[in-house]
Amino acid sequence: MKFTMQTEDLASGVLSVIKALPARSAMPVLEGVMIEATNEGLHLTCSDLMFQKECFLPATVEEEGTCILKGKFLADILRKLPNEPLSAELEGLILKIKSGRVRQRLQCIEFDEYPTMRAKGDVVDIRVNAQQLKNMIDHTVFAVSQDDSRPVLTGALVEAKEDVLTFVATDSFQFAMTSLHTENAGVDKHTIVQGKVLNEIAKMAEETEKDVTLSMTQTHLTVQINDTRLTARLLDGNYIDYKRIIPKECKTRVLVNTADLYTMTDRAQLIAREGNNSVVLHFEGDTLTMSAESFVGRGEDTMEVSIVGDPIDIAFNPKYIINILRNISDETVYLEFNSPISPCVIRPVQGDAYLYLIVPMRVY
Repeated sequence: MKFTMQTEDLASGVLSVIKALPARSAMPVLEGVMIEATNEGLHLTCSDLMFQKECFLPATVEEEGTCILKGKFLADILRKLPNEPLSAELEGLILKIKSGRVRQRLQCIEFDEYPTMRAKGDVVDIRVNAQQLKNMIDHTVFAVSQDDSRPVLTGALVEAKEDVLTFVATDSFQFAMTSLHTENAGVDKHTIVQGKVLNEIAKMAEETEKDVTLSMTQTHLTVQINDTRLTARLLDGNYIDYKRIIPKECKTRVLVNTADLYTMTDRAQLIAREGNNSVVLHFEGDTLTMSAESFVGRGEDTMEVSIVGDPIDIAFNPKYIINILRNISDETVYLEFNSPISPCVIRPVQGDAYLYLIVPMRVY
């Protein structure tokens, strides 16, 4: 193997694909990035067998070949090389690299075959604008569970039905749902995608404003954006029947200014986090009063709102309110309540682009 290219290009490609490296692996080959030099350029691959990322880079290839180098080590090496043309030549298990006046001899990982991900089942393609896809992910994925005891909740439900694409995520304390009308008529598909995979897709989507295609099979999801391709194994299991947990009606509906409520909650959490991490919301008349108390002190804040229905006192972990409000660009939103122990619904004043639920806290 022998090739030349810009050091910066190779460093950027390696930094991109090593996002798929496993934290720990019993297989040394999975700790590396596979470099394949072909007459079309350079092909980089990293995988943890659940999540695979590939990058295609322009390069002048004199001799084709393949090698595997420790991924994080290679990224560190390339980051410190001068930004000049790089030449690389493989001799046995040694990759010799030259960049400017720097010479490196890097030990490759010995391997027989690099593990590949093989999808099963028919392919269903869903086409969506990259920026709209990124927004849907950003507004949903924060609610996936970080607890591996319920693996299915560490992912988000991706549901395509006729011309509507829906993302759903929950960790049992907060619930997020976003919907988008697309041109994918006649599609009927639902899958569960790991939260970290969706975050990576959102980062990839930043690189283009064009439409992208989500290709889903029975077992895998594949996305290619520009010269980067991501393949991920879908999570097994049945997602919760989320439609059953969304309240059909409410006893109290409150119209609030989104930014003002965010600022109020952000202030209150400073005191709340030193105690039981709860804020109490009191709705009555045309006023919302938010209070927080802990051993460091007590705080109380008020704002004008529009209330239809019964007065109510209800307590929440302020983190969940902030998680949701930071993702809403609308000037105002509706808060809907049924009782102090029932979830609060946050929905747009117009349309159905999103819907959030927060489970209240019991405060004694």
